[in-house]
Amino acid sequence: MYIQQNGKTPPHVSLWPSWHENKPFALALLLTFAFLIAFLMSRTTLALGEAKRLDTPAPYEHQITVEGTATVTGIPDIATVTLGVESEGPDVATAQPLNAGTVNALIAKIVELGVSKDDIQTADYSVYENTVWNPDTETYDSLGWIVSQQVTVKVRDTSKISSVLDTAGTNGATSISGPDFTIDDTSNLKDQARAEAIADASDKAIELSKTLGVTFERVVGYAEWLNADSSPYYTFAEMGIGENLAPDVLPGSTELTLNVSVTYKLAE
Repeated sequence: MYIQQNGKTPPHVSLWPSWHENKPFALALLLTFAFLIAFLMSRTTLALGEAKRLDTPAPYEHQITVEGTATVTGIPDIATVTLGVESEGPDVATAQPLNAGTVNALIAKIVELGVSKDDIQTADYSVYENTVWNPDTETYDSLGWIVSQQVTVKVRDTSKISSVLDTAGTNGATSISGPDFTIDDTSNLKDQARAEAIADASDKAIELSKTLGVTFERVVGYAEWLNADSSPYYTFAEMGIGENLAPDVLPGSTELTLNVSVTYKLAE
């Protein structure tokens, strides 16, 4: 209670001491407020971190990964051969038309076998001088010019590959390479291999759960990859001997091996 003296209001009196009145107490109060603020901030950060971890995957020690594999076999349905024609002439102007005439005639014969022109592509065209070393003059002497052209032929009916090779040999081809057998669409093979590989992994998982006495709750991870050595197995040409005897070419088969990795979460 304040009593007015001489009609004047006494000055305001605070319950809290000022900094100048009680420095130790003011300092302790300030440190207390700072501690409370730091404590609240740490609790808030911890709560947010726990909220973020609600959807994190199970620890590795709560998971088991099982691998499965499958190999499937398919029959190649495309054969590719590369045919080359070299033509010589005293100069480029002479060699070029000779080469073009031979290649065009060869392509026409192949088309007559039922191969589409869309499946015939020029793979290489080169012109170079044919030279030989002369030891007397220690220089290269010119023997003329060579024009070389290569075409790639995709044969979609593999039963015709023997006829294509025979036609190439009797119509001016000076080099033949191939055939390379492939499967045009391997998606069906891959689908089949995937289904079998997953079934293999599932069977292993069942046996593993029985052996270890654990229960798998659900699948939490999956990966798949083809073997690096997944490649066609070919039966290459057996070249026949005799006039107009086409080579016997067997496409063989193609093997595709697919591996899968399935990760299961263990039931708690």
